[in-house]
Amino acid sequence: MRNFLDVEKQTRFSFWLLLILLTAVSLRLYHLTTIPPGLTHDEADHGITAVSILNGAREIYFTVGYGREPLFDYATAGLMALLGQNGWVLRGTAVLFSLLMIGAMTAWTRRAFNNRVALLTAAGLAVGFWPVMAARQGLRSITLPALFTLAVYFFWRALQKMEAVDRRLETKNSDNRSLFTDYWLLAAGLFLGLTFYTYIPARGLWLLFPALLLLGGLWQRTWLRRAWPGTVRVLLLAALLAWPLFAYLQANPTAEVRIDELSAPLTAVLQGNFSPLWANIKGGLAIFTFAGDTAWRYNIPQRPLLGPIMGLLFYLGIGLAVWRLFRAEERPLTASGGRLAHAAALLWLLGGLAPILITGPELSMTQGIGMQPVLYLFPALALDWLWQVAGSGLQVGSGRWQVVGMLGMILLFGGTAVITARDYFGTWANAPEVRVQYESTMTAVMGYLAEQDGAKTAVSTITPGPFHTPALAQMTLPNNVSEPRWFDGRGSLLVPNTDVSLIVFSEFAPLPPALEPYLATAVLQETLPLRPTDEDSPVWVYRLEADEALAAWRTWLTPQSARFGEAAELIGYDLSAAQVAAGEVVRLVTVWQVQAAPPDLRLFTHVVEPDGVPLAQADRLDAPSGSWVAGDWLVQLHEVVIPAETAVGSYPLTIGLYTCLDPACEQTERLMVWQDGTAVGDNLQLTELMVTE
Repeated sequence: MRNFLDVEKQTRFSFWLLLILLTAVSLRLYHLTTIPPGLTHDEADHGITAVSILNGAREIYFTVGYGREPLFDYATAGLMALLGQNGWVLRGTAVLFSLLMIGAMTAWTRRAFNNRVALLTAAGLAVGFWPVMAARQGLRSITLPALFTLAVYFFWRALQKMEAVDRRLETKNSDNRSLFTDYWLLAAGLFLGLTFYTYIPARGLWLLFPALLLLGGLWQRTWLRRAWPGTVRVLLLAALLAWPLFAYLQANPTAEVRIDELSAPLTAVLQGNFSPLWANIKGGLAIFTFAGDTAWRYNIPQRPLLGPIMGLLFYLGIGLAVWRLFRAEERPLTASGGRLAHAAALLWLLGGLAPILITGPELSMTQGIGMQPVLYLFPALALDWLWQVAGSGLQVGSGRWQVVGMLGMILLFGGTAVITARDYFGTWANAPEVRVQYESTMTAVMGYLAEQDGAKTAVSTITPGPFHTPALAQMTLPNNVSEPRWFDGRGSLLVPNTDVSLIVFSEFAPLPPALEPYLATAVLQETLPLRPTDEDSPVWVYRLEADEALAAWRTWLTPQSARFGEAAELIGYDLSAAQVAAGEVVRLVTVWQVQAAPPDLRLFTHVVEPDGVPLAQADRLDAPSGSWVAGDWLVQLHEVVIPAETAVGSYPLTIGLYTCLDPACEQTERLMVWQDGTAVGDNLQLTELMVTE
């Protein structure tokens, strides 16, 4: 009879878990390729990094952007090897890690508490807004909670095996015990070590393991003597796996920029200023039920993690967990619902919350990702307690109250799923700011270009650098479509060296008046249909004949032939006025034919004093040199402000190209200028500028 009841209990558990997982999968896969409407540059950067791995890159730390850990990129590369190099594979990888987290958390809570708590925790993770949001973003942060939860699960299994063997053998012989725990400890150490290759918060979250050891030792000293060798082995294995990463970061201190930015409040504390940290702590504590992440990219601004009902249950669960820490127990520390389980939940929550308390609520949806697995554990503890209280207090009609209780829980989590779907797929996904953040306009442009039968194109964007809009194009354009040229139309124009090309502009990056004449021969071919609410619409597509455009330019350009290294050849320039009053702006337009160039090339314009020191200057290049195609034409606008105190006189106007020799560009190297086969220096004087009163 008992075996039959156990089978029935297991069947019910499996049924509910399957239903929860199907709900989780549905919310995570629904319109995954179109919601969010495009890719952020962070997601696209993960994509191009994964492609580089498929092409042979084997870095232990990638310096793209502010630098990042590599595990998500390697996992994405593996999935791309099976499914193809598509942008949606990024989010597919995130979905898999999210589902892995739910499964691992269900397994741990089932052992640490009971079946009901496990199912309720899994249900919260399946339908909550934050878990769904994180699962549908192709970002490395989602890997941390999945692997850390696995580490906790295997560590817990090892502790439970240790206690079970101790009871069975009634001995303190650790040699016999190790046969039963080594595999669990090995798995725990392996996954804990891998967390350091996921996301920065892992560098503090590991403290949960020694904290549990010390706290358990306070309650049972004999347990401490039995548990510490295995815990030390887990930590040593994790440290051994993490050592190559930290050795690299130690040898390359400039590779990781973000860590210095995140530690700014702590730096202020060391200097005696506690106000930034205190403000962040207050904002961080409010994210659960009062005011959440302020960034549209990851949240509906100010939306807290939990709604009113789930928030009340969360605080009740916190109170129950704290109360149970002080309840004396004779049973094993790792028994279901015991003190150590509640301590683990509280410490885990605190460890995951710590980065938010330091950095504040902005971007907390990613910074606090480490606590995501336990967020819904506390409402589950509260519901489980209410269920037990109701069950012990109602002796008559117990079947009826169980049905009512079950329906109440279904309504709670079903309602949460409905609210999540409404807020995510409705409110958030359609917000104009979200569509900007996820580059919906550029995604539409890529879709248009994919239908143009290989036409050479140049696209104006406010983010023409290689790890922004070009990365999006690499992830969204079909392999048979050549990548566009990239430029920021607010200061430049790039024309492909072909008979007929397409030039694309959006509302965010239109040509300034000074450059409009250079597009005068172009014909407006199409205006892309975007939403009226899109902030960067409309998008204009122009058809341009290069020979006709060049012929028009030459009618007003001052010819000036010079070659700058092997990077570019100057064709001519156009100066707004050879005479300017002090305090006014000099507008210079230079026209180049570009060649292959270093990726970090910059262009300077100097108004020089008689002693050779720049009086005024402007350093910019609005068409990144790393993506230049040899033979293309570049029109660059230079705007130099003449200081108001400048003396009347004649000043040389010079230009030049240089590269940065370090990430901060503190050391530079200018390109040599050649005219008629002769080197004339590292800059070129175009003319004399007369400054008047």
